[in-house]
Amino acid sequence: KYLGTKMFKLDYLIICQSIIFPKFYTVKDNGNNEYVFLKTGEKEIHSLNVVNDKTQLEGYENHFHLFGKVKKCYQKKARIVIELITQNLIKELKQTYPNKKFRVYLDCDFSDHVIIRFHQQWHDEHSYYDVAEFPSITEFIID
Repeated sequence: KYLGTKMFKLDYLIICQSIIFPKFYTVKDNGNNEYVFLKTGEKEIHSLNVVNDKTQLEGYENHFHLFGKVKKCYQKKARIVIELITQNLIKELKQTYPNKKFRVYLDCDFSDHVIIRFHQQWHDEHSYYDVAEFPSITEFIID
Protein backbone atom coordinates (compact mmCIF):
# COMPACT_ATOMS: atom_id res chain seq x y z
CA LYS A 1 0.00 0.00 0.00
CA TYR A 2 2.67 2.51 1.02
CA LEU A 3 5.79 0.95 -0.45
CA GLY A 4 6.61 1.84 -4.01
CA THR A 5 4.85 5.19 -4.08
CA LYS A 6 6.78 8.36 -4.77
CA MET A 7 5.74 9.93 -1.49
CA PHE A 8 6.46 6.80 0.53
CA LYS A 9 9.13 8.22 2.81
CA LEU A 10 7.26 11.29 3.99
CA ASP A 11 3.78 9.83 4.02
CA TYR A 12 4.89 6.71 5.85
CA LEU A 13 6.56 8.70 8.62
CA ILE A 14 3.48 10.85 9.10
CA ILE A 15 1.01 7.97 8.97
CA CYS A 16 3.06 5.75 11.29
CA GLN A 17 4.47 8.34 13.68
CA SER A 18 2.55 6.96 16.67
CA ILE A 19 4.22 3.54 16.36
CA ILE A 20 7.63 4.77 15.16
CA PHE A 21 7.84 7.25 18.05
CA PRO A 22 5.52 5.54 20.56
CA LYS A 23 3.93 7.34 23.46
CA PHE A 24 1.51 5.76 25.89
CA TYR A 25 -1.21 6.61 28.37
CA THR A 26 -2.80 4.61 31.16
CA VAL A 27 -6.36 4.17 32.39
CA LYS A 28 -7.58 2.32 35.48
CA ASP A 29 -10.80 0.34 35.63
CA ASN A 30 -13.17 0.12 38.60
CA GLY A 31 -11.10 -2.81 39.92
CA ASN A 32 -7.96 -0.61 39.98
CA ASN A 33 -6.30 -2.50 37.11
CA GLU A 34 -4.04 -0.18 35.13
CA TYR A 35 -4.16 -0.52 31.34
CA VAL A 36 -1.48 0.74 28.97
CA PHE A 37 -2.58 2.15 25.61
CA LEU A 38 -0.66 3.45 22.63
CA LYS A 39 -1.40 7.09 21.78
CA THR A 40 -2.44 6.98 18.14
CA GLY A 41 -4.32 10.19 17.53
CA GLU A 42 -7.58 8.25 17.76
CA LYS A 43 -10.02 9.01 20.55
CA GLU A 44 -8.45 8.06 23.87
CA ILE A 45 -10.12 5.89 26.47
CA HIS A 46 -10.74 7.93 29.60
CA SER A 47 -12.56 5.52 31.91
CA LEU A 48 -13.31 1.81 32.15
CA ASN A 49 -15.75 -0.25 34.12
CA VAL A 50 -14.73 -3.72 35.25
CA VAL A 51 -13.18 -5.49 32.25
CA ASN A 52 -13.76 -9.23 31.76
CA ASP A 53 -10.80 -9.82 29.41
CA LYS A 54 -7.97 -7.36 30.02
CA THR A 55 -5.69 -9.01 27.47
CA GLN A 56 -8.31 -8.81 24.74
CA LEU A 57 -8.96 -5.13 25.44
CA GLU A 58 -5.30 -4.09 25.39
CA GLY A 59 -4.42 -6.35 22.46
CA TYR A 60 -7.29 -4.99 20.38
CA GLU A 61 -6.67 -1.34 21.23
CA ASN A 62 -2.88 -1.64 20.86
CA HIS A 63 -2.63 -2.90 17.31
CA PHE A 64 -1.17 -0.96 14.43
CA HIS A 65 -1.17 -1.84 10.73
CA LEU A 66 2.31 -1.11 9.42
CA PHE A 67 1.77 -2.32 5.87
CA GLY A 68 -0.76 -4.05 3.72
CA LYS A 69 0.53 -6.30 0.94
CA VAL A 70 4.25 -5.80 0.28
CA LYS A 71 5.72 -6.63 -3.12
CA LYS A 72 8.55 -9.14 -3.16
CA CYS A 73 11.08 -6.54 -4.34
CA TYR A 74 10.41 -4.40 -1.22
CA GLN A 75 10.22 -7.12 1.41
CA LYS A 76 13.88 -7.01 2.45
CA LYS A 77 13.74 -3.26 3.14
CA ALA A 78 10.32 -3.59 4.76
CA ARG A 79 11.70 -6.25 7.11
CA ILE A 80 14.45 -3.84 8.24
CA VAL A 81 11.88 -1.11 8.95
CA ILE A 82 9.57 -3.54 10.75
CA GLU A 83 12.35 -4.85 12.98
CA LEU A 84 13.50 -1.32 13.87
CA ILE A 85 9.96 -0.26 14.75
CA THR A 86 9.38 -3.39 16.83
CA GLN A 87 12.64 -3.03 18.75
CA ASN A 88 11.92 0.65 19.41
CA LEU A 89 8.44 -0.18 20.73
CA ILE A 90 9.92 -2.82 23.05
CA LYS A 91 12.57 -0.36 24.28
CA GLU A 92 9.97 2.34 24.97
CA LEU A 93 7.68 -0.06 26.83
CA LYS A 94 10.61 -1.23 29.00
CA GLN A 95 11.73 2.32 29.76
CA THR A 96 8.28 3.77 30.36
CA TYR A 97 6.94 0.85 32.41
CA PRO A 98 9.91 -0.95 33.99
CA ASN A 99 7.67 -2.74 36.50
CA LYS A 100 5.20 -4.11 33.95
CA LYS A 101 5.48 -7.21 31.77
CA PHE A 102 4.35 -7.16 28.15
CA ARG A 103 3.93 -9.33 25.11
CA VAL A 104 4.58 -7.77 21.72
CA TYR A 105 3.43 -9.52 18.55
CA LEU A 106 4.66 -8.94 15.04
CA ASP A 107 2.23 -10.42 12.52
CA CYS A 108 4.17 -10.38 9.26
CA ASP A 109 2.34 -11.81 6.26
CA PHE A 110 3.67 -9.88 3.27
CA SER A 111 0.94 -11.27 1.03
CA ASP A 112 -1.70 -9.44 3.09
CA HIS A 113 -0.58 -7.44 6.15
CA VAL A 114 2.04 -6.49 8.70
CA ILE A 115 0.57 -5.72 12.12
CA ILE A 116 2.23 -5.01 15.44
CA ARG A 117 0.31 -5.25 18.73
CA PHE A 118 1.03 -5.49 22.42
CA HIS A 119 -0.61 -6.11 25.77
CA GLN A 120 0.44 -6.58 29.35
CA GLN A 121 0.99 -10.05 30.74
CA TRP A 122 -1.97 -10.35 33.07
CA HIS A 123 -1.37 -13.07 35.67
CA ASP A 124 -4.89 -14.48 35.42
CA GLU A 125 -5.28 -14.50 31.62
CA HIS A 126 -3.95 -16.22 28.52
CA SER A 127 -1.93 -14.40 25.88
CA TYR A 128 -3.70 -12.70 22.97
CA TYR A 129 -2.27 -15.31 20.56
CA ASP A 130 -1.08 -18.86 20.83
CA VAL A 131 1.79 -18.20 18.43
CA ALA A 132 2.18 -21.92 17.71
CA GLU A 133 -1.10 -21.65 15.80
CA PHE A 134 -0.01 -18.65 13.71
CA PRO A 135 3.22 -19.15 11.70
CA SER A 136 3.28 -15.49 10.58
CA ILE A 137 3.42 -14.16 14.15
CA THR A 138 6.58 -13.59 16.19
CA GLU A 139 6.17 -13.00 19.92
CA PHE A 140 8.48 -10.87 22.07
CA ILE A 141 8.17 -11.22 25.84
CA ILE A 142 9.14 -8.30 28.05
CA ASP A 143 9.69 -9.44 31.66
